[in-house]
Amino acid sequence: MAVRDAPDRDRIDRAIHHASWLGAFAMFAYGAALSFDVLRTIALAAGLSPVLAWLWPLGFETFMAVAAVAVLAEQRTRPGRTPWYPWVLTALAAGSSIALNFGHPYIPLDPPPRLLVACVYGVPPICAPFAWHLFLLRLAHRRHYASTQDQDSGGQDPGVPAGQPDPPATAARTARTGAAGTGQDGEPSRVLVRVLLAGETQDRPVSWQDIATQTGLSRSRAYALLREERAHLAANNGHQPGPQPPIRRRDSHPGRAQPGEAPDVRPSSPR
Repeated sequence: MAVRDAPDRDRIDRAIHHASWLGAFAMFAYGAALSFDVLRTIALAAGLSPVLAWLWPLGFETFMAVAAVAVLAEQRTRPGRTPWYPWVLTALAAGSSIALNFGHPYIPLDPPPRLLVACVYGVPPICAPFAWHLFLLRLAHRRHYASTQDQDSGGQDPGVPAGQPDPPATAARTARTGAAGTGQDGEPSRVLVRVLLAGETQDRPVSWQDIATQTGLSRSRAYALLREERAHLAANNGHQPGPQPPIRRRDSHPGRAQPGEAPDVRPSSPR
């Protein structure tokens, strides 16, 4: 019996949800239509052309919607803080619209009062910079929120939960602290090579130049350390290490062959 009650309860909840949504939308459309007609009549009496009189209520209501959306955006990005500025603008726009709708039977429109004419002509230029300012505030707050998130994460891997250390990043920082600039081939240097190899890709392979730059080792030692760690990594993965590119060493004696290299024979100039 309880199993049958659950689908029925779900259907009733969905019906209530749709009925509430349709009722709210119908009331909003009806109220907006009445307000539009009143505001258009006032704009025509104030001397606006028919096109501008038709657009005047739309601009008025649009500004109210912009301010209300700014309130929601502020509450999402900065929860726990009351966005007074967009709230005040929303209240002023909604209050002015309600006041005109309630008071229009008592306002003489032939001819209209000068104060009413001044309001009709002055409200759009006043609302325009406030709407633009709300838009600029949204851009500034989004950039500030993004930079704050980056600082809080500290470059942490997005896959690692917040508040937990990122093992590769922590190992890299530790290895750089112990190996950078020392020129010593120790455990920190090996840890750094392992971290670099763990993040190696086909587009960005790890070279001995990277090892030498990060650890301060000589060219030959950085190359040898990279070969050792590659071989160790391949052995752990059950693969054979790939061929390593030869390293060329400079020698003060030209023509002398290094181990594994062919001698450099150059013709001597005739005496």
